[in-house]
Amino acid sequence: MTARSSGRPPSLWGGLALSAATVVVCLLAGEFITRIWDPGASLWHWPYYPVEASKPAPWEAQVAYDPTLGWTPIPGSSGTELGKPISFTAEGTREQNRDRPLATGPLIIAFGDSMTEGFAVGNDETWPANLERVTGRRVLNAGVRGYGLDQIVLRAERMIPKIKPSTVVLAFIADDISRTALSVRGAKGKPYFVPEGQGLALRNVPVQVAGRSSLMMAARHILGYSRLFDRIVNRLGVQQFWYGQEVGTGVDPFIVSCRLMDRFSALVKRERANALVVALPEQGVFFDVKGAAGQHEALTEVLGCAAKAGLPTLDTLAAFEKENVGRDIDTYYTMMHFTDRGGAIAARSIAAALATRKE
Repeated sequence: MTARSSGRPPSLWGGLALSAATVVVCLLAGEFITRIWDPGASLWHWPYYPVEASKPAPWEAQVAYDPTLGWTPIPGSSGTELGKPISFTAEGTREQNRDRPLATGPLIIAFGDSMTEGFAVGNDETWPANLERVTGRRVLNAGVRGYGLDQIVLRAERMIPKIKPSTVVLAFIADDISRTALSVRGAKGKPYFVPEGQGLALRNVPVQVAGRSSLMMAARHILGYSRLFDRIVNRLGVQQFWYGQEVGTGVDPFIVSCRLMDRFSALVKRERANALVVALPEQGVFFDVKGAAGQHEALTEVLGCAAKAGLPTLDTLAAFEKENVGRDIDTYYTMMHFTDRGGAIAARSIAAALATRKE
């Protein structure tokens, strides 16, 4: 006869509790080891990494909140950016060519993102500054770092009726298209559009940092102090999502971008201005074959929409390829943006396109 066990059968809750305790112990051990081996971590200092990651960079000192656009340059501000002089006029456009005689002729205004504003280059090294020297016409640089195509068009709608330029150049990169599907970028709220009928409806104005789920916020508050989890998030490449630096809207960025071309076309026609929509190549085009194909396809699609809206277009990639930029990429790009020489290529290409159209 088999003897009956005198022990009590293990309970389900007891097993779950033991499993949970084991997981917690393993995570704490991993956190302890990570902090010992990571020279940038400490056993005594436990920062909240989502906040640390969202702190403004030093070069954001000249940018302020704007209820319609999300952020804009502070008019009249000046300083240095990565050792280069950066300053803005009373109108919030970047200063340039101040040591030269004032350019004359029909006014040109350039809109875009940091490739237009000029990141990590001096006031006189941006492509609009080069364009002013090439054409001899006054050029206003209204580019703003981090902007999506939606913010670029909204800024054009604000400034063109006031300034009354003769010619408007709207320059964009492939990533500007993707940014139209975000309500938060760089931990800063931004306006965005959603398709409505055959047009677009503007959302998140006045701009707020919106769209963060309560579940994600709770998880972030629990795990945000963990160096181990921070390393995992960065290794997986999902830090923008985890830190709350980017929040998507779920819209199709190509539908929005194409309709923005219709909106921009209506603007310049209403203001009786000449226009040119320009696609600028990002640095990765010259060493990432797969990425280059995707970027060029995206740029081509939006340029096609611009052409359908009756806007003249220019793809500057051919000009960069003619210069064989890929052979010495650091001469033409710095920190993923144009150097003075890169900006000069873009400026010459744009100047030629404007001359062809007798603008």
